[in-house]
Amino acid sequence: MKRFIDLHAHTTCSDGSMTPSEVVELAARKKLAAVAITDHDTVNGIEEALEAGKRFGIRVVPGIELSTKYEDRSVHLVGLFPDVCSPVLQQTMQKIVRARIERNEKMFGRLAELNYPVDPAEYGAGEDTVVTRGLVGQMLVDKGYFKTVQETFDVLLNKGKPAYLPKWSPEAPDGIKLLHEAGAVVILAHYHKIYKHDLQESRRAAEELLAAGADGLEVRYSDFWSEQQRIAEELADQFHCLRSGGSDFHGKIKPGLHLGTGYGHLRVPYEYLEKIDEFRRKRAEI
Repeated sequence: MKRFIDLHAHTTCSDGSMTPSEVVELAARKKLAAVAITDHDTVNGIEEALEAGKRFGIRVVPGIELSTKYEDRSVHLVGLFPDVCSPVLQQTMQKIVRARIERNEKMFGRLAELNYPVDPAEYGAGEDTVVTRGLVGQMLVDKGYFKTVQETFDVLLNKGKPAYLPKWSPEAPDGIKLLHEAGAVVILAHYHKIYKHDLQESRRAAEELLAAGADGLEVRYSDFWSEQQRIAEELADQFHCLRSGGSDFHGKIKPGLHLGTGYGHLRVPYEYLEKIDEFRRKRAEI
């Protein structure tokens, strides 16, 4: 029997709509062999997810999706199997979260000025939750201002739109280094989003980040179309790097996108995780 996994999923600890336990339970119901919890800039949900994995009989991979920048573009690095107590990781997460909080305070003020007032406290956005723009978008939808989260980005939250504000993030090569220092396997997430409207520029940036030390690449992703998929496979062959993949599941924030299967066609083979396990064993022997 073929076994499939999902190495990119979010919970209520960042901008997902399901708790870590609920995501793990859902993965078990879908008969996935493993699921990675990769919340934005936090590992707060890992302990709960690992305990849920024992209850539901499914392998849980601890992870994080670290926000970084490259050429003033947003780059997300999925770190799998990090030491969640690593001082360098803890310090960087705290710095990113502080920068995000400062950005969000200004963003909520700007939204109020634009006649879109929201109170993050109404949505349980406390100290243990990383409030991303995606979560802000969901707040705006819940308030009835917009019909979809994508619409909030198109009108307000994307770069160049009235409510957009930048935040500090480490440079991507520095993010790769610190994740390695924390013991993580570093996967370049959704490379095609680096330059959203220029696939060749995205490829170039991915080549440079793989050359800078990233251990692998997401070659299976929910919204890849054929050319993006082909380039991802070519990059993995070119750099002889690890392959990974996942849905980027967020629950109701990304409607129609399902854990394990994405928009219906996604399948991430368990062999990817076996190769990652082998890579970790060999690295530990060095």
